[in-house]
Amino acid sequence: MPDLHVMNIEKIYPGKNKKVAAPAFSLQSVNLSVQEGEFFALLGPSGCGKTTLLKLVAGLLTPDQGEIRLGLESITSLPAEQRGFGMVFQQPLLFPHMTVDENVAFGLKMQGVGKKERLAQARNMLEAVGLKDFGSRNPSELSGGQQQRVSLARAIVTRPKLLLMDEPFSALDPGLRDEMRELVKRIHREYAITILFVTHDRGEAFHLADRIAVMKGGKVLQVASPRDLYENPNSLEVAYFMGAKNVLEGDCHDGIFSANGFSLRLDERMDTSCGHGCLILRPEYLSVALRGGERKQEEASHWRSLDGRVTEVLFHQGLYCFRIQVGYGVLEVLEKTTEQEQPKIGDTVTVRFNIRKMLFFPRVH
Repeated sequence: MPDLHVMNIEKIYPGKNKKVAAPAFSLQSVNLSVQEGEFFALLGPSGCGKTTLLKLVAGLLTPDQGEIRLGLESITSLPAEQRGFGMVFQQPLLFPHMTVDENVAFGLKMQGVGKKERLAQARNMLEAVGLKDFGSRNPSELSGGQQQRVSLARAIVTRPKLLLMDEPFSALDPGLRDEMRELVKRIHREYAITILFVTHDRGEAFHLADRIAVMKGGKVLQVASPRDLYENPNSLEVAYFMGAKNVLEGDCHDGIFSANGFSLRLDERMDTSCGHGCLILRPEYLSVALRGGERKQEEASHWRSLDGRVTEVLFHQGLYCFRIQVGYGVLEVLEKTTEQEQPKIGDTVTVRFNIRKMLFFPRVH
């Protein structure tokens, strides 16, 4: 498939109140490129415009402004059925009067493929999604997860130029969601399909996508790899959506940041010129040790420490989460420790961190 280019796309939904000029919702001048073979995710909260954008790419909606290109060809006005895209929705939307084999083979039938050949291809695809012996069943005889596997098989059996997926796992139980994610990841790898995937689940996007577009309020805030989004968010909004913890709002003067009853010197490379802003100390980059028994770290100008008291200790999936009262605020620290090293509630501890791993965002008024 040639690369997909979304160029200055806009879509406006007028408000129902005619006395108010503002639209109910608008997708605002979106620009994106999806590369051949890429798994690209649109990530954002409900109502941010990600499904609207997907429908515009699919041809199910017409943009008010802008252009959509597949390689050098404009497909902005091309009907959905002529774009050669596959779609998987939140609900499987299978034909209830057809068998599983017939459901999967339906797209091939529309392409004029003979019955024997299309059924053979459908059965091969059902085997690929783990439903080898289910072809003669009706959709009503399948579980929700099995129905969604059939929907996926139907979408990719025609070898689409682009596979569009709109929150396809949101209606499934957690265990089934994990199974489907692994299946889609394997299908993407084995068939080299280009996928545009809509989700509100950050973990899902991080697990599956090569690149992610974070959306909010009809705008694309940032496009990057999962790691770059987490480590280098371009705004406080993106950092929050990436699950930022230990966000401290305070003031900075002469490189000294003050908040929550404590002060510390920041990295001189940070932009602290505005005076007021938010500092993020990510929990996994902090370490905690009992006062008087601090673990040895490389002494360098970019290390800092703060003293505090343990208020809570939680254990989750091999990691300890320590909540430390520092000044009149609380910091979270994530560490993998042994029972012998573990500070207890009420202990006085030292929290150490590398200032080069911190993020600072000036407040924009």
